[in-house]
Amino acid sequence: MIALVLAASLLDAGPSDKLALRPAADFTIIGLAVADNLLTEVFKSSLTRSQCRICGQPGGIDGWFHDELTGWLVTRETSNTASDVWVYGLLPAGALAASYTATGSSASEGAGVRAALIMIESATVAGALVETSKYLVVRERPYAAYGHAGSGGYALDSDSRLSLPSGHTAWATAFGVSVAMEAGIQDSPAAPWLWGAAAASSVGTGMLRMMAEKHYFFDVLSGAAIGAACGVAFPLLHRRGSALSVAASGSSLAVSGAF
Repeated sequence: MIALVLAASLLDAGPSDKLALRPAADFTIIGLAVADNLLTEVFKSSLTRSQCRICGQPGGIDGWFHDELTGWLVTRETSNTASDVWVYGLLPAGALAASYTATGSSASEGAGVRAALIMIESATVAGALVETSKYLVVRERPYAAYGHAGSGGYALDSDSRLSLPSGHTAWATAFGVSVAMEAGIQDSPAAPWLWGAAAASSVGTGMLRMMAEKHYFFDVLSGAAIGAACGVAFPLLHRRGSALSVAASGSSLAVSGAF
């Protein structure tokens, strides 16, 4: 009970804080987003259409990037492993540390915990949007379209039809942008550096996914767009006095903003 009381006290922003939580709403959103990510992964084979909607080798910019980047610098398998380690291991740890520490001089006790929760909310919602989009679009992955399956864990299974958008890029962008946005809102001197790190992380992750022949350029671009949108929107929704507001009534939802 003491631990719960102490944890609850960290969720309440002080009068000088520039970011504040709405615990009931935030934990509900995080819970639903996490459930969506987990359930779509567990039931992937059942949810995925047996045939892709967007199939075959593309032309234009997608085809050009595929030909230029597949296996560039390192093998497909090495790029795939590197992107997994980065997005599912190193990046979340770094983003948590950055959001916890880059809180600015006006932050009160628990500001780092609140910022970390907002960052987690941004990333989990981005992941849920990506997963939902994948099952609606059903685009064939590059290695399947070019007949390069059969080695290094590249198989013609249900996952081979879930190319668009790129989940790795969406997560990397959401993590980086949300942390940088929070730092900027809180007037942290680390904000410019965090924006640079966010850009490098997003571009680098997208490059690795194309080098691994797991995604096309448009897959990466759309994933980055989803991640950036969540990374910008959720810190703004938690900023005190924000011009961005959300109002719901019955079955309708209204979002308004002024910048």
